[in-house]
Amino acid sequence: MPTHAPITFSLAVICLGLALMAAKLSAAQPASAPSGQFDAASLKAIEAFAACDKTIGPDGYSKNPDADWGWSQSRVMMAYQAMFEGTGDETYLTRLLEQIDRVQAARGDRRGLDDQIRGKMMPGWITTGYTEGKRHAYLVHAGMITFPMARCAAVLKRNPQLAAKHAQAISKIIADVEETLRAYEGEWRKDPNADEGYYYCPVLKEGLPFNQQNALGRTFVAMYLATGKEDYRSRAEMLARFFKNRLKLQDGRYIWDYWPKRPGAEDTSHASINADFAFQCYRAGIVFDETDMKRFAATLRFITQGDGFADFIDGHMAKGSGLGLYIGGWAHLCFIDPTLRMPLTEFFAAKGQPAGPVTMMGAAYIVESQKPLVKEQPRAAKTAPAE
Repeated sequence: MPTHAPITFSLAVICLGLALMAAKLSAAQPASAPSGQFDAASLKAIEAFAACDKTIGPDGYSKNPDADWGWSQSRVMMAYQAMFEGTGDETYLTRLLEQIDRVQAARGDRRGLDDQIRGKMMPGWITTGYTEGKRHAYLVHAGMITFPMARCAAVLKRNPQLAAKHAQAISKIIADVEETLRAYEGEWRKDPNADEGYYYCPVLKEGLPFNQQNALGRTFVAMYLATGKEDYRSRAEMLARFFKNRLKLQDGRYIWDYWPKRPGAEDTSHASINADFAFQCYRAGIVFDETDMKRFAATLRFITQGDGFADFIDGHMAKGSGLGLYIGGWAHLCFIDPTLRMPLTEFFAAKGQPAGPVTMMGAAYIVESQKPLVKEQPRAAKTAPAE
């Protein structure tokens, strides 16, 4: 059970706090944010976030040694990071940093749990799912978990005051994430002719599905922004080219397969990771351009037609799958097409929607996307990453 009271919001509290909040906003919020006020979509999204936060609790799942680290706890951290970026309220940052410490302590190598597939300790997060009970540290889980950590470090380093205040935490995050990234280097495959690359799976004995490698791709983008290291940018570029070169244009929108070498449109849930990877690349000036992003936004608009959300990006449904409920992972595309903010918010706030990590994350992205999109580059800070 959570030991702290969950964050709660009311319109009165929000209005009273706007002036104080505006004074605290860092480089995480552009100065051109709309008059320091939340619009209707953001207010509704804040309420949806608060409902999830109350259900899940301020610790997320980070105190549970058997937590679903890759698909649940990672999204709680993404939600807190987005709310910090969208509001400037350091309450979210404090809770995020506390969760990061616990999640890093839960790595397999720090718990004495070896990866039975690889036959060694891994600085990743162990699960026995999908491998007939054998312990394994999946690359996709490493990507999902390290992305909000690296993003947090990058955003803090943009603000001199926060960089100084959290210097030790920033250095530890960067060092820990670097350890995890290095551990998967043996599974990287580069095509020198096309200047692209992908990750190979030791379980499947083939290249990973797009979403699994691009989950780690987002971490490389964030680590490039956090450290300025060109090696991270280069890795993100090669993954981005590998994905972009296999996209198909259909009626002005992008469509793609789940597997690089097998036909079959990706489902809405997993596809959100790829769309968000493209967004993170675009914001950092890597491979994807404005035309690309408008095509991804058109994909999102296409799957939001009708009474619900399509289960697959080619528009078809799978009865009872619930895959369309994972639409929250697409919400960063509201930076590209703001007209999607309210339809998505109404979905997150709808009665009966699961008050879970994906809804929490999507609502936070709506709040974040009220601000104008600002392109990002690494910015030096006084704190150097630990070597």
